[in-house]
Amino acid sequence: MVGPRRVSVALVALLMLGGCATSTRTAQMGPLSTGPLVTLIVTDDRAVVERECRDVPALGPILGCSIWRTVQPDGRTDVKMMKVVRYTDALPSALALEIDAHELCHVVAALQPIDDPCHVGNGGVVKSGAPNIRGMTR
Repeated sequence: MVGPRRVSVALVALLMLGGCATSTRTAQMGPLSTGPLVTLIVTDDRAVVERECRDVPALGPILGCSIWRTVQPDGRTDVKMMKVVRYTDALPSALALEIDAHELCHVVAALQPIDDPCHVGNGGVVKSGAPNIRGMTR
């Protein structure tokens, strides 16, 4: 039988390790032949932000960045694909992240000479969230 002291030590260790867990959520929207128009990464792990934003010049600690890459999905029209990375103290729900990425996709598409690809593959229908939310459009 395991003694009460061992159980207490194991419980304290488990609680301490549980408090150190970090998480990252990623959403991609607007499929193009060259990849997604928008990638949104939200994390409570500073190492993820530092890794994803390593090529972005900064004077102090990096808490987020936006990175653009110019591609030509049709072989002639310049399109900027965007990745946004940001640190957070509390992760958004899967539903909130999906909505944020979707709306950001519309903004990025509207500022460029392309057809809006943000409903391609999802029909503008929410895929995350509770059953009463899934299937909602716009």
